[in-house]
Amino acid sequence: MRRKDREITDRNQMLEIISRTQVCYLGMSKENLPYVVPLNFGYAENTIYFHCAPEGEKIDVLNKNPHVCLIFNVDNKLVNNVSQDDWTMYYKSVIAYGKIEFVFDISERQKAINVMYRHYGGQDYPLPEPVLAKTMFLKVVIEKMTGKRNIPK
Repeated sequence: MRRKDREITDRNQMLEIISRTQVCYLGMSKENLPYVVPLNFGYAENTIYFHCAPEGEKIDVLNKNPHVCLIFNVDNKLVNNVSQDDWTMYYKSVIAYGKIEFVFDISERQKAINVMYRHYGGQDYPLPEPVLAKTMFLKVVIEKMTGKRNIPK
């Protein structure tokens, strides 16, 4: 990391950023071109869970290349109360890397949706099996994470 003074090395601080993020961005490679989509998610046990339609461009891309990058970002604030050459942006961010896994087991799908409900302030909610069966669930076990921040001093 070029700006070591902004690096976050504490895993708990990175997890706090993830816990406060409302939308994460899933980066994929589509025939050597970047393809990024915003997603709702949930985090538990070093794993990020998503749900989506069982077909579409995202699924096609992930079937060809499961390696992904996730971006989480909070506390964005433009600081422009000084001369233009001194503008900055305050932020806290985490980038995580891993591989997409498709979740087919019904009980793990229920776990995934509960993790997502809890992330957004809800509680566990049993979904009927037909609903779980027709929804695609994905997970990423985090292999590597980096964090960065620019905060007021």
